[in-house]
Amino acid sequence: MNEQEIDARVEELSRALRRIAAGLLEAAADHPDGVRARELSVAAGVLTNDVLARVDGGSDAVRPDEPEVRDTPPRAEITTVDTSARPGWAREKLVEMYLPDYERHLRENKDPVMTDPDLPFNRWKHLHRALYGRNTPFRAAPLWNDTVPSRGRAVIRGVTTKAEILRRLHHSYVMLKDLDSPDGELAIEVYQGCQAIEHSRVVTDGDFVGRPDLCLKLEDLRWRSLVIGAGRGEHARSELLAQLRQLDVLAAPLLELDTAFRQSESDPSLGPRIAGAAHGVKAVLHHWPPNPAEGFMEPEQP
Repeated sequence: MNEQEIDARVEELSRALRRIAAGLLEAAADHPDGVRARELSVAAGVLTNDVLARVDGGSDAVRPDEPEVRDTPPRAEITTVDTSARPGWAREKLVEMYLPDYERHLRENKDPVMTDPDLPFNRWKHLHRALYGRNTPFRAAPLWNDTVPSRGRAVIRGVTTKAEILRRLHHSYVMLKDLDSPDGELAIEVYQGCQAIEHSRVVTDGDFVGRPDLCLKLEDLRWRSLVIGAGRGEHARSELLAQLRQLDVLAAPLLELDTAFRQSESDPSLGPRIAGAAHGVKAVLHHWPPNPAEGFMEPEQP
């Protein structure tokens, strides 16, 4: 078997292992048993960070006629850090890398945290106008679970006050006060994870995934998580933990691809690794997010 055939076999094995790792992560996200889900996640991590690292690096080590290849310190981070040691490590790493301080530590001036992405423009513009001025109208806005009789009524420009606009557009936005709970903290983790993935270097500058489609999925997941956290329902915690697992399924392979993509500028030999990592990300995105929650919004009042 010549050198070219060996390289082809190694690349084929690498792709197969990445498909298996992506499948394990998807199974972990869907598994109802938290312990078993963690075991599946750990297995995927072993494949990604140990076995694949040896396969990707081993092809160079067996060539006696070439000098020894040593990883640069940034590249070694991928192969030596076990991202499965603690669930959510990859997502938290992306948040640390790509979210500015004011996004990682939400403050009062962040209100509203998010508005309904499906809000029609003729209603959104009224909410946008309510934000102008020096006062802070959201301090007196109703909480998500408050009963608001005027919710859904038409807003008349120049007549409806700012306070009344926020009442009539109740459930069209989520505030920090709505998320002041353990459920809200989980929702913020989902929100920030989505933000970090969307702003990652490989998504903004790379050409490996369909960015518009991915951004729409992330936007939908952000809004759903904030609505669940604000609602503080009976099953809110379990639903939000499931969403975090769904996000971790994507964050793990995307962090590997992002790291290799950034390092490729100084290390052209990372081309095969990038191709394999990109395949893993695309395999996950093919059915991501799995089993999205539906029916979480109340119908708009007439």
